[in-house]
Amino acid sequence: MWGKIEHYFDEYPVRKQIAKTLLKYGLKVSDDMKIKAGDIEVPYTKIAKALDVDRRVVKETVAMILKVPELRDIFTNLEPTVHMKYVGRHVGYGVIEIEPEPRAVGILARVAQKIADKGINIVQVVAEDPELYPEATLTIITEKPIPGDLINELSKLEGVKRISIY
Repeated sequence: MWGKIEHYFDEYPVRKQIAKTLLKYGLKVSDDMKIKAGDIEVPYTKIAKALDVDRRVVKETVAMILKVPELRDIFTNLEPTVHMKYVGRHVGYGVIEIEPEPRAVGILARVAQKIADKGINIVQVVAEDPELYPEATLTIITEKPIPGDLINELSKLEGVKRISIY
């Protein structure tokens, strides 16, 4: 998705950084020029400090987003979501992270089928956008830990570059 909208920010590198961060964290822009995580307002100053930029540029970025219909449609509808990658194991879930070969197709389907064949339920899947994350990964959270023999099977699948277990 980022690749389809980043051109709007080509003349404004700092605004591009701000917009990319909003997208990455699911921080939405509201019609009243606020930045929100769900219903919780995130002050411009907090975004500015995190990115080491001036808060006025954060405000200008929000104004720009609201003026451009394509950007407005995207940024006013963002939602943050929980990612259980680091907490899954603490509640007995299995957590597997797969680094795919660049632009590999069908990995999720093949991995999900192998997991289902073992009778294991998937409770969450997070596939990172390679345009936002340079080393995008596919994280799969399962209702119970993945057995070693299945890890070996998954690592041999076409398009799988690396597997990590958490």
